[in-house]
Amino acid sequence: MGLRNPVVLAGVVGVGAPVLAAGVVAALTLDPGGNGLDAGADHSTRSASASPTPPSPTPAPPGNLVADVDPVGFQPDSINFSSEDEGWVLGRTYPCTGEPCRELRHTTDGGRTWQPEPFPALLRTAAHEDGWIEFADARNGWIRAGALLFSTHDGGTTWHQVDLDVNAVTDGWTISFSEDSAYIAATQPGEKVVLFTSPLASDSWSETTDIPAVMGDGPDPSAEVSVVGNRAWLVVTDRTKTGARLVNGVWSPWQLPCGGNGPADWHALTERRVVALCGRSGPGIDDTATTHLMTSLDGGISFTETGQLSPTLPGSANLFPADALHLVAAVDAHLLTSTDGGETWTTAYTAPGTDWVARSGDFVSATTGFVIMHRTGTEHSPSLMLTTKDAGRTWTPVSFG
Repeated sequence: MGLRNPVVLAGVVGVGAPVLAAGVVAALTLDPGGNGLDAGADHSTRSASASPTPPSPTPAPPGNLVADVDPVGFQPDSINFSSEDEGWVLGRTYPCTGEPCRELRHTTDGGRTWQPEPFPALLRTAAHEDGWIEFADARNGWIRAGALLFSTHDGGTTWHQVDLDVNAVTDGWTISFSEDSAYIAATQPGEKVVLFTSPLASDSWSETTDIPAVMGDGPDPSAEVSVVGNRAWLVVTDRTKTGARLVNGVWSPWQLPCGGNGPADWHALTERRVVALCGRSGPGIDDTATTHLMTSLDGGISFTETGQLSPTLPGSANLFPADALHLVAAVDAHLLTSTDGGETWTTAYTAPGTDWVARSGDFVSATTGFVIMHRTGTEHSPSLMLTTKDAGRTWTPVSFG
């Protein structure tokens, strides 16, 4: 799709991932004049700029989304596009007779209209608000709901539960894709990191466990992998964070930036350029009390501070790069955008309340994107999906009918 290209993993066995994150949050702001940065090249970083001052909250969209009441109607949780025209949203519909009433929506016109799609009853009632949907291409897609995994290989016409030993895997696992394979990075009991690998067009999974990323004693460990060319990076979150790097077919421990708590989020954009959003509270000792971006131009060996986003550590922070030039950071209820590789930031959107955070997003072209905001701290959490047609300058709520 648009800004997400498949990655061919040359000379690497057992891992793979797209260059860009599956959830590219909207609110990107293009730089019509340009500033000399090439999205695919390495560049020196400059000093950090002052952090932006968040504006007053954006007026709430139509609907009673802020009051302490149960949500009504379709509540989106995860969005993914397989092309500029075709996309999918996994969510919940209230009221319903069997919690949490999972539902699936499908668009073939770039998100202008959405239609409900059927899928298995077991998935419909699985794991309240916990899961994602990801398509590698028009035919091959996967849905996670709690510890359950479902796949389709006919473009969503039929879905089947995957015969994978995910019951031994904690809920904190993700899927990513190379040109011809799917990869699940996960953690298992017994302090083991595992990569499951399968061809895209089938569910024939193999297992790789020789990853030198150390697990701690946290209650909810998770693993994430990213691959570009013949290099790979893997991060395990288990109270603190540890990492591993794959170079020329050999895994080695990876010293993460951002102090003992590790990055709040990170992405490998090229074989040499890796960006990390620092500012994650936790049991370790962070390297600063601010939220800032760090950039590596040598594949993650060393990092330099690129820019500052906030003078404090937020409760929630995520980084969503479209490329090396255009970056989006979700800091608590705000979406911040940068058009110069992270040196300067502006606040593009503020949610209806302080208890809203960015949940999922996807950019389907240079100007058209979607982002899902999620309200925390309620039993039936309401969600709101917004769309932009002008690279994040303006936003409108999406109606699912």
